[in-house]
Amino acid sequence: MKTTSALTTAVALLAASAFAQSDVIIKQHAKEIRDQNNVRQGVTPPAAPAQPARPAAATSSSPTPVQQSLAKVRADLTAIKPNSTVTPEQKQQLAKDLLATAQGANKPSSAKVATLADELSAAVAQKPLSDTDRNRLLTDLAAVLNPANIQPTQMQTIIADVQAIFQVNGLARKDAVRVTDAVKAVAAETRH
Repeated sequence: MKTTSALTTAVALLAASAFAQSDVIIKQHAKEIRDQNNVRQGVTPPAAPAQPARPAAATSSSPTPVQQSLAKVRADLTAIKPNSTVTPEQKQQLAKDLLATAQGANKPSSAKVATLADELSAAVAQKPLSDTDRNRLLTDLAAVLNPANIQPTQMQTIIADVQAIFQVNGLARKDAVRVTDAVKAVAAETRH
């Protein structure tokens, strides 16, 4: 009798655990859909208003080093042609310009930035971004590379926005997740 009740209890706990895990997956999927809808409607993520504080401080005629680097990253992404093979030189230049964008004390490793450049270039070659989405991606990348005043919850929102930008643009979810994983790896290094 004790084994039957123990077995019943174990099965009940296992079932509850399975339902709890599916609940987390459902919530995560709902958040992804929300983020994609926000991207479609042009709604900026809650963390995005914290970012313009840096560029607003540089109202002089000369752009900041971050702005100069972001302009180069924009040019690198624009140079990648749809449905083409991205050259190693293009990937190296993108990685170099991304690394130059990081201005804080905790810069990401070259290896993590190279992985990010590979994933970004592959994603953009598959599904090129509109100017609006590219600018939004650049804002997100600047925040990830320079996270000085960004809270962890804001960083999660920024990372989710990167994934949403690519998924709404038509990139397969698995490929958007690969880009997001590379962004997370860079963010982990810049936040420490």
